[in-house]
Amino acid sequence: MATNGLVSAIVLNWNGKRIIRDCLDSLLRQTYKPLEIIVVDNGSKDGSLEMIKETYRSGFLILENSCNLGFAEGCNVGIRKAQGEFIVLVNSDATLKENWAEEMVRAVQKDSQIGMVAGKIFFTGREGVLENTGHVVFRDGMARGRGRLEKDKGQYDKIDRIFCPNGCAALYRKAVMEEAGLFDAAFFAYADDIDVGFRIRMLGYECVYAPQAIAYHELSGSFGMLSPLKAYLLERNRLWVLIKCFPLPHLAIAPFYTIQRYFYHFYGMLRKQGPAAQYAAKISKLSLIGIALKVYFSTVWHLPYLLMERRKVMRKCKISVAEFENWLRVYGMTAREVALNEISYAETRP
Repeated sequence: MATNGLVSAIVLNWNGKRIIRDCLDSLLRQTYKPLEIIVVDNGSKDGSLEMIKETYRSGFLILENSCNLGFAEGCNVGIRKAQGEFIVLVNSDATLKENWAEEMVRAVQKDSQIGMVAGKIFFTGREGVLENTGHVVFRDGMARGRGRLEKDKGQYDKIDRIFCPNGCAALYRKAVMEEAGLFDAAFFAYADDIDVGFRIRMLGYECVYAPQAIAYHELSGSFGMLSPLKAYLLERNRLWVLIKCFPLPHLAIAPFYTIQRYFYHFYGMLRKQGPAAQYAAKISKLSLIGIALKVYFSTVWHLPYLLMERRKVMRKCKISVAEFENWLRVYGMTAREVALNEISYAETRP
């Protein structure tokens, strides 16, 4: 039974000795009470678990996994153990302002139909550069942070509805997460927050944006900014979101939007602009083709599982195809916006 008003903050650690202390210290400084802090260790080998036990001898619940279960199932381990009415997810490479949890709880309590809350996330070490103010989505399942790489000029200072939060610093009602079925462990990492965001919205809940809840994120502190594994998981998991959650009319036309997005990625590589160009500078074009082929082979292999999960999602769905279309319109972005950025990823590094 969840305790009313209690916030359960879940921090997933995997070899995070270099970064996790700032995260945990920022949680200890939160003005909101009561706050339960749960650290889930994913089989770390760098001494970070021992450091956490030695430095924070009391006040934390530490759960130890024998191996790396990934972000999705690692978070599920913490969620199942949490006692709070509200679940807060905080990446080990994120830090929070002291009033972050207070602002997030204030936002979720405004309406019982609010199931998720997104805050304002900046890049660590890049003064005033936004990383995420909630996710926006493309019509082939790809998602990106709203305001990503923009200089903060107050353009996102309004309390607003947004599609779903970035899982690196987010709040969910625990009962809503349980109704949706928690994170999909098969995703392992990346786009798992998009998947659960779709499933929560399809239950009829909404997401609100709390601009005074400010966090700072050292992007891809675990996997690396431009790793081949990250490229693979991002593309594979957006395809899995598409298969699991999109109504048939949108599923049927999604490949045309993917072709459009690939065109702009190719255009971006020629102009040395956007994420594809950044990957191409680090990974050979042949390797990128290999990653794409691996994505589709993996999806075909997992198709029976994905179709089984799709049936579960559609049985629970409480919204119409017209409402889904409205999400893609209101919370959507163009293929050009997905593929091209005016500021390179490299420039966001401290």
